[in-house]
Amino acid sequence: MKKIIIIAIMTLLLSCASVHPGKYGKQIREDGSIAQKRKAPTEAGLLISGDMEKAMSGDFYKFMVFTVENKTGNIARVSDVNVNFHNEKFNSEIKITSGQELNRWYEATMAEKRRKEQNRSTGFSFAAIGGGLLAAFTDNSWSNVGVALLAGGVASLTIDELYKSKKELERGKVFPDAHLMSGEFQVPAGLYDRKWIVFNVMDKDNLPESLELSYMVNDREERIFVPIKW
Repeated sequence: MKKIIIIAIMTLLLSCASVHPGKYGKQIREDGSIAQKRKAPTEAGLLISGDMEKAMSGDFYKFMVFTVENKTGNIARVSDVNVNFHNEKFNSEIKITSGQELNRWYEATMAEKRRKEQNRSTGFSFAAIGGGLLAAFTDNSWSNVGVALLAGGVASLTIDELYKSKKELERGKVFPDAHLMSGEFQVPAGLYDRKWIVFNVMDKDNLPESLELSYMVNDREERIFVPIKW
């Protein structure tokens, strides 16, 4: 059964028409204006999109996948990724699920998937978030992607709390390697990588329409505006 699932997922990946299943981000210039050209790489050569993965999302937990494509001939080293909703209410209420809470979210989500007997379709969804979670799906364990090593005493934090606690968080493993905010990652020339994040929302009927990603790429700071389709 595992072999069938893996073959099916690989077939799905190879047949995908687009590298970017989600909405494209647009660079925010130094003067605060937003580039208007669609599907345009940033000045550093990155093309970034965001997609809400419905199969792993519910009313209060939203699983979002970011595709980071390197359109240059040089390796892109991305670090210091931050998320900002540019809204006081959203920044103070929406949490980024981390640590043992991330473990519990995964376990409960998979239990619900098993209850509804939708494991097969969930397996296809895992293909969108990178090869690391393929291993997690096939043996129902986070150990292969390092989540078992997440810091147990760290609670999920809002955007505001995350900024205040960033130095402390860097001392402990609170995000797995495939997470958007796990630390520096590299995207080879002409290729792409996928990173994910889980948002815990308080008010499922009042959600932001976009977010800002800020990051360093090869020692250059950039910001992009990403629309969100919840």
